[in-house]
Parts: sequence; structure tokens; C-alpha cells
Amino acid sequence: MRLTFYGACREVTGSQHLIEVQGQKLLLECGLFQGRREETYRRNRHPRYRADEINAVVLSHAHVDHSGNLPRIKAQGFSGDVHCTHATHDICMHILRDSAYVQRKDLEFVNKIHKRKGLPPFKPLYEQTDVEEVLNQFVSWGYGRGFSPIPGVQSRLFEAGHVLGSAQGVHELQEDGKTYRLGFTGDLGRMNLPILKDPVILSDLDGLIIESTYGNRQHDPASEVGDELAEVINATAKKRGKVIIPSFALERSQELLYHLASLQDEGRIPPLPVILDSPLAANVTEVFRSHPECYDQKTRELIDEGVRPFGFPQLTITRSAADSIALNGRTESMIIVSASGMCEGGRIVHHLRNNIGNAKNTILIVSFQAQHTLGRRIAERRPEIKIFGETHKVRARVKILNSFSGHADRDALLRYVEKVRETSPRLRDVFVVHGEPDQSLPFIETMKSWNAFKVHYPEEEQSFDLK
Repeated sequence: MRLTFYGACREVTGSQHLIEVQGQKLLLECGLFQGRREETYRRNRHPRYRADEINAVVLSHAHVDHSGNLPRIKAQGFSGDVHCTHATHDICMHILRDSAYVQRKDLEFVNKIHKRKGLPPFKPLYEQTDVEEVLNQFVSWGYGRGFSPIPGVQSRLFEAGHVLGSAQGVHELQEDGKTYRLGFTGDLGRMNLPILKDPVILSDLDGLIIESTYGNRQHDPASEVGDELAEVINATAKKRGKVIIPSFALERSQELLYHLASLQDEGRIPPLPVILDSPLAANVTEVFRSHPECYDQKTRELIDEGVRPFGFPQLTITRSAADSIALNGRTESMIIVSASGMCEGGRIVHHLRNNIGNAKNTILIVSFQAQHTLGRRIAERRPEIKIFGETHKVRARVKILNSFSGHADRDALLRYVEKVRETSPRLRDVFVVHGEPDQSLPFIETMKSWNAFKVHYPEEEQSFDLK
């Protein structure tokens, strides 16, 4: 029984973890690397494992840094099943199709610039045909239902509280009379967030793979989201500016709509036009409407009271490129929510290009920005940034709301591990992934001080025997 890490190692992108049992290979996650275009293009195009040797994949959720390279490994020979929850399956249908489309459209734009500079063109990582073929390999499960993705492994998925359909996994590995229960948090959500149920605490484990995106950071309380969001919108409206919000199409966009609907219903912000300018976010929002079984009690009560978080009067959903381009000519105050969340592709890049140089506007950062992404450079408040290879001065206000995070913070992660430890007397290995060193290392040092189990911080391609 062996565990090898191929992504999300000392960084927050490209999640891929390989389990080997009884001569079979099970991949936990199959995410895209995001960051510098040339580097990530190479890493995504050439995985460090043989795709045709992978027997099955289990996904924690549909974000592209966890699912987005599935069509690529399909094109390289992967023919096994992809296991996930029902909602993750429905969302992946849109996420992966959009990924192929956005790659092609963005590369058309980038390659025009490359051609002018005499540089070689990029090719998409995969085509729509690869997406459709791998979607045919999906098998979905309800929370808590047992299944066997490969011989020698019994798995169950549990609520992770991160995005709709997100799941933690417990994988019981058996080989040569030995058993090893491995837990994997995927991306672990926060307690008491709107829309979703709280994450479950895994138990009776021998080993745990845990994310550490915010392993050394304390979030602002989630209860402050409404106040902070209202301040940004009201201040920008007074200047007759636009609020531009780069947002993940999955969960963060729907959470924003939830808060904007509530604030407008309560009269705490003016009834500004709210534009959801992302065909993907629009499609994902439809999936949200079709999975009320994932909602928490508060969201059910809000809907019963007549508030429509995914369809309030001021909300306009733009699907066509022409409608998106037309937003550039509108001068009134408005709120534009657009993907992608790290500003690496999609319509948000064009909105930033057209609005970041205007001091009336606000760029509102509401999610984690990985190293070397356009979103990270904006969040660092650099005076100038490059968009599509062209330099733009940053005159718009840049505001970061940490209270919006869908990831557990330092204290929540430590409490989670403590509770797992209480219910897992055999726990002996904790593998820390999905975190940059400044976040992961302090988290690791705290756990090491407990002297309760071994703590590992894997490097890419590092393997561990599970005994």
C-alpha cells in the first residue's frame, strides 16, 4: 500500500494524490495547475504518472484545481471510472466543458499577441471531445454510501462544507492481510457558512491527508461579511463607480448572490444592478437550484420567507459575449461578478482590463489567489500589472475581504485535527497538502508539538508506504 503526491505539494493548485493497492492505482483528485502560463501549461500537459495506468479517480469537488485535468488524462489513455457526489457530477459537466472553451478562447487572444511578437502559439490542453468522453466515465454517490473504486479499497464520501457537493473521503485499503484507513479532507469548509451544511469530522483513521490553505491565518468572522460587503458597495456607489468581483463560478458566486440578495432585501445597500457575467456561473447556479438537499437550515428558511438568493429582481445573468462586451459602455454604478476567481481566464480578465485604471471603481478580492496568478498580483496591490501582455496602471481601489473564505482557517484546522485524533486512537500519519510554506509550516509545527503522530509535508512525487 503506497501513497504518492503529484500536486498541491507546498502550493495551492494541481491536486493529485495516487494510492497504489493490490497492483491497482487510484487517483484522488485530478486538478489543473494554475499560475505562470508557460510553466503550468507544461505541468498540465505532461503529468508525472502514466495516465493509462490509472484504474479510477475519486474527486472531492469540482473546482478546476481538483478536477480540471481529467480530460487531459483521458486523452492520454485513462479509461476508468470517476467517482464523486451527485452534485459534483452535475457541476463538473459545466466546469469541464467551460474549461475547454475558455482555454481555446483565451489562447486565440494570447496567440494573436504571440504572433505579433514572433513567438510560437499555445495549443489547448484538451478539446471538447475529450471532455465529453471523460464525462461518460463519471459515477456518482450519495453522502455516506459505500463503494469500491478499485479492488482492495472501500470508500465513503462525507460532507466537506466547502462548495456544493464537496466531499471528504474515507478510503479503507486492504492488502496482504493489512488494513489502513486513510482520510482525505479535500478542501475543508468553515462552520456556519451560508447555503451549505457544516463539514463532518472523520473518525477511526490510520492516516489523514489534510489541506492547509490557511494553516497560519485567522479569518475575519463570517458574520462580518455583510457589513464589509455593504461598506465596499456603498463607498463605490457614492463615486458612481463599478464594483468588479473576480469570483469562482462554483460556490463563491452563489454565496455572493446570497449576500447581495439579503443586503438589498434589508435596504443596507442601494438597488444597484447586479450582473452575473459568467455562463459557467449561470449554469452552476442552476445546479444549486436543483440540489436543495445540500442546503443548510438557514438557507431553507430564507427561501421560505420569500427571498430568492439565486433570482432576485436586480440580478441580470449575461450569457452572450455581446452582452458582456456591452457592460463596458455602461456608465452607471453596478456590481459585476465574473469568473475566473484567480483572474487567469474568462470574462473577468476583460473587465479588469477595462476598469482597473479608473479610480472610481473597486476591485473586490473575495477568494484565495495562488502564487503567480493575475489575481495574486492585484491582491498584492502592485502599481502596475500586465493583462494579456500589456501593462495597465492600477488606479481602482483594491479591497480584500478575508471573511469570505470557503476554507477553514488555522484554528478551525487545528480543532478539526484534534477531533479526528480523539476519535482515531490509531492515527499515526498526517499528510499536509494544498498549502504554501508560510501557511503550512506553522500549522505543521503546532501539530508536531503534540507528539501524537507523524506529520509529513510531501514534496512533489514523494512516496510513502502505508503500514
